[in-house]
Amino acid sequence: MEITEASAAAFANDFVETHWLALTDLGDERRAASWELALTEHHLRVPGYPFEHGGRNWSDKALVHFWSLCAEHGCPMPDPVTTELVGPLLLMTATPSQHSAHLQAIAAGQASWDLVCLDLPSSPMRRLKALEQADWVLLIQNQAEGTSQIEILRPWPGLQANLPPTTTDLKTSLVLSLDAGEMLLKLHRDHQPIAAVWRNRALLKTLRTLSCEDPMGRENQRLCELEILQTAQETLCHRLIQSGARAKQLIVTQIAREIQIKSLQLRHEQLGYYALTEATPPGQNEPIGSINAPIDAHFMIEPITLISDFFMDQLETNTQQGS
Repeated sequence: MEITEASAAAFANDFVETHWLALTDLGDERRAASWELALTEHHLRVPGYPFEHGGRNWSDKALVHFWSLCAEHGCPMPDPVTTELVGPLLLMTATPSQHSAHLQAIAAGQASWDLVCLDLPSSPMRRLKALEQADWVLLIQNQAEGTSQIEILRPWPGLQANLPPTTTDLKTSLVLSLDAGEMLLKLHRDHQPIAAVWRNRALLKTLRTLSCEDPMGRENQRLCELEILQTAQETLCHRLIQSGARAKQLIVTQIAREIQIKSLQLRHEQLGYYALTEATPPGQNEPIGSINAPIDAHFMIEPITLISDFFMDQLETNTQQGS
């Protein structure tokens, strides 16, 4: 059966109604678990992936409708590391079918992935999920001089101690690319994380529930600015998707990352932490639960790929075209 925008939207509407809105009588944990099972059963954890790799082959328009619907009703969204970073990288390889087992596991939510970046030899290893156990690791090395590659491997013995893999550890790795920079640039051009735009709405809702009650307070003003920017981003995303201006969509997803970072910075301040010091001002060190928001894996890899320069070039080009 041919997939049309209307049929995909109708399917998404019915899915959210049946598997989320109709289950309000369940407890939060049971409701979330039921939702996760439904995502797997109906191939909606990665609806933009091809059919043969566990997706529904939905267009960007269908994806925007589905993710915006999830954000509107507070539905849990999939792990961005696996669905928006690892999966697309596997799909970009010369023979995606070689990675069918990994892609099917991602689509079913059956495997957890960590992301490790090795930059300059003098720089510390960067790890995305330092407090979690992972089944697999995506290792990105993009050094100014020397190794530049992306590979996958099992967690190595020194990972928990934040130690890079040894030569012996790398013997069992599977190399995806010998040019990490080029592959990551292609990732950002061809596999934009549309869900990241809508994931921010849940993040801002959490911040709003934890914000101070003073409407004139600086914290509230900054949050209002982020909420306004978020609304504008969602509107712009809808318009660009409808127009098919794929190059300009890059700007939307880049600003979505900026919104996320500013939101997390604001949350850190709510917790009493400040960017350049570990000191905590009096009265600001009461224990408060951490925010439940997945880190955007794309943002983590930008500093080692010159992505920021790429986006600035795109922004200047789009500005000139619009004038």
